[in-house]
Amino acid sequence: MLTGALHVDGFLDGCDAFFASVDPARRLEILRDPHHGTYALAGGAVVGAFWLASLWSLPLIVLPLGLACAAASARLGAVAHALFVQYGRPAEPTRAFAEPPPPALLALGALLVVVLAAGLGAARGTAVVVVSLAVAAGAAAFARARIGGGLTGDAYGFAIVLAEVAGLVALALAR
Repeated sequence: MLTGALHVDGFLDGCDAFFASVDPARRLEILRDPHHGTYALAGGAVVGAFWLASLWSLPLIVLPLGLACAAASARLGAVAHALFVQYGRPAEPTRAFAEPPPPALLALGALLVVVLAAGLGAARGTAVVVVSLAVAAGAAAFARARIGGGLTGDAYGFAIVLAEVAGLVALALAR
């Protein structure tokens, strides 16, 4: 709820840009466009269906901790990329991307993820964390390849939404 709408907007913008058959420079332009197109609508529908299905299938007692663990894992996975990947628009970095995140902040985030995962139990917690981190890495790598260099805020939002939903699906399937 705190930053989810911003990430969903990044996901939708990412769908429009990363799936378009255009060159990387045009993709960066599409990421700036505040309007959403066909790819955004299709991506939002597919991800929304998985998001709702996973939430619907979770026991109510698991829901708050599961949401927190999936959200924290997804964000940790995306933020960790900032240590290794440059910003996609180096000529105009935003303050958030001016320099990599401090390792201590990442360590604190990792500790939070471990604590949340432990609260879900070994099988469920491991499923959420492993799947979220793997999907965040894959989505960020896909976005980076489509942009042709670094990542933008929308690319991080794209990775976070996919990773969070994948973590919730993994939680729903874990026993």
